[in-house]
Amino acid sequence: GMQGFVMNLRKPIFTDARVRQALTMALDFEWMNRQLFYGQYYRLDSYFSNSELGASYEPGSLPQGAEKRLLENLQKQFPKEFPSQALGPMLLPVSTAEPQSLRGNLREAKRLLAQAGWTYRDGALRNAQGQVFRFEIMEDGGAMGRVIAAYVRNLEKLGIQVDVRTTDFALYQKRIEEFDFDMTTTRFPDSQSPGNELWDRFGSQAAKEKGSDNVIGVQSPVVDALVAEITRAQNRDQLRTAARALDRVLWNSYYVVPQWYNPTHRVAFRKEMRYPEPPLYYQAEPWIMQNWWKEEGK
Repeated sequence: GMQGFVMNLRKPIFTDARVRQALTMALDFEWMNRQLFYGQYYRLDSYFSNSELGASYEPGSLPQGAEKRLLENLQKQFPKEFPSQALGPMLLPVSTAEPQSLRGNLREAKRLLAQAGWTYRDGALRNAQGQVFRFEIMEDGGAMGRVIAAYVRNLEKLGIQVDVRTTDFALYQKRIEEFDFDMTTTRFPDSQSPGNELWDRFGSQAAKEKGSDNVIGVQSPVVDALVAEITRAQNRDQLRTAARALDRVLWNSYYVVPQWYNPTHRVAFRKEMRYPEPPLYYQAEPWIMQNWWKEEGK
């Protein structure tokens, strides 16, 4: 699935895709993984990460066959809304591993922000009207404090001012339902067979309905068309084609600053306990609770 810092597109500051792309370039995952996570995490590279439904099934994958035709038709229908990069190679998340560096990434972010009309002057990043680039990151607890602090430090190097707001869960939930936030951390549950839930998550109509799952505020005819393709897929091949096309469009629209996932489940158990070999896809908690047994004589 996908987890990341979600930008609220209802806020004018995030409407330009170049601004959103610049914000993704300020996250130094490699530093965080090394200094905060003990090297245990992997970077998310898709809205269907670690799945055959993701366009990142191989590095730099290009749309082929039915997927390419689907995307090209949508580009012709909606040239202004279609992210042109979606027809190119599926790019990996920005990295600071050699030969790349945080400095280089921030330089590129600065260039993108300048293209969008934001330049550094008088001690801050400002637009042509002199307004400061400033937004709030909202969280419902202190668990992400170290991560947010590291991210904010890099944003400040670009002249961006960030306010961090920690609230109790009730207030957090109310503000999310009212779409009263700038940026927050959200996880979109993953599924091997996505379907109608995508209308609530990415559909244009849901973006206007308070309390919906479309916290990003996606209102795109391209995304709507691809969600429709997924929901009317008649077989696995059609579902895979439409899901990968949707993945490319969402990924290249830069709605989310991708975070990370843990590829393993950690379990502590007594040595006399036994369990069967798990299947390829399963939920760890129910499997653990329902399938253990104690070996006789232990």
